[in-house]
Amino acid sequence: MPAKKLISITIIILTMVIVERPREEAEVSESKKWVFVYGRRKTGKTFLVEKLVKCDEYFFVKRDRNIMSREADREITYDTFIEVLKKSLADGKTVTVDEFHRLGDSFFDFLHFTDKKGKLILISSTLFLSKKLLSSRSPLLGLFKEVPIGLISLADCLKAVKKKGMPNKQLLELAILLREPIASDYFDEKKDPRDIFSDIIAGSIRTIPALIGEVFTEEERQTSAVYEGILRAIAGGKIVSGEIASHLFSRRLIPKDDPSAIQQYLGNLVSFGIIKRINVFGKKKFVYKHISPLFRIFYYADEKYNISERPVGEKEIRGIVDELMPRIVEDNVREALAQKYGLVESVCESKDYDIDACLLKFKKPEIVAEVKWGTVKADDITKAEESLARLNAKSNFLFVPDKKKVKSKLKVIDVEDLI
Repeated sequence: MPAKKLISITIIILTMVIVERPREEAEVSESKKWVFVYGRRKTGKTFLVEKLVKCDEYFFVKRDRNIMSREADREITYDTFIEVLKKSLADGKTVTVDEFHRLGDSFFDFLHFTDKKGKLILISSTLFLSKKLLSSRSPLLGLFKEVPIGLISLADCLKAVKKKGMPNKQLLELAILLREPIASDYFDEKKDPRDIFSDIIAGSIRTIPALIGEVFTEEERQTSAVYEGILRAIAGGKIVSGEIASHLFSRRLIPKDDPSAIQQYLGNLVSFGIIKRINVFGKKKFVYKHISPLFRIFYYADEKYNISERPVGEKEIRGIVDELMPRIVEDNVREALAQKYGLVESVCESKDYDIDACLLKFKKPEIVAEVKWGTVKADDITKAEESLARLNAKSNFLFVPDKKKVKSKLKVIDVEDLI
């Protein structure tokens, strides 16, 4: 092999980062039942199962329904695949079938009638199929342990990069970026995370919408415009169902201006890990947020600045990333704190004040927190102290880039407290 090629491969290996996902890995590998792994494309489903879980046979179903066998290193016919699958399961082996939904109902029938021996892991990135497989009418209901694969947790990403010795602010923003597995290909510890965000957005203007579009099969393709309309509305700041419905109605995507018309769509997007629903404390109301920071940036930029229809410079995209980053950090910190303390996420809204994180235990505030991600001024601290004092929570947190530089009556925390 030429020397130049060896050097380039070495550089790639050195700059890549692999984030371990112990919780998801354990869910798949330790289950005694057959396992159904699902989620949108590019969340690391295949990598998790193929690289981190021990499989005796691994099959990938292509779009043309031909089947690739990893062990045989070649394409095989459907009949051969079924015979190998039968024998492997009968022998108690672990078999994975990736994008199995492409095999159709005949494969579903096979699964229903075959002996439930060995361990079968099925992977799908299609929403319609997932709903069908898990529905109350499915003959396969109850045969599989369901393992949804969404973005990597912030805690796992922080653990992967904490030894890089970078400042707290860069460390957290890099960890947020790496929650999207596709970002690992762009990883460069010497580069500002916001520049990496900008690089990915600039290089994925066609790819990001496709990651959503391929969630739906032909049976739901006619409604994909509604789903995309919802994602654009949320990215643009319309985060309550009534606001979202009005936005869709104004664009003639739904027949009436009524939140009930979009509840099923919102539920599907939540169940598939594309958006999340957060309770507003003290109100019978929910807000909806993008889970993926990349999707949030892209849809916001395209909705407001039409980046998919014209040439866009790196400086413009970087400006958009700078604009959104404080709010992206706020959402990620709230989620990470809720997961760390085993609490339920909510936000608090009032005419006089808003609170970034209101974390609930049995519907009562356990921890309330304000997130300050820019320069923290004395006025910011005073306002945070006054706002958080309004709720009778057990703990009041102020999250800042570096707690050593901030003094407050509140408990001041930073990135180190999330790791």
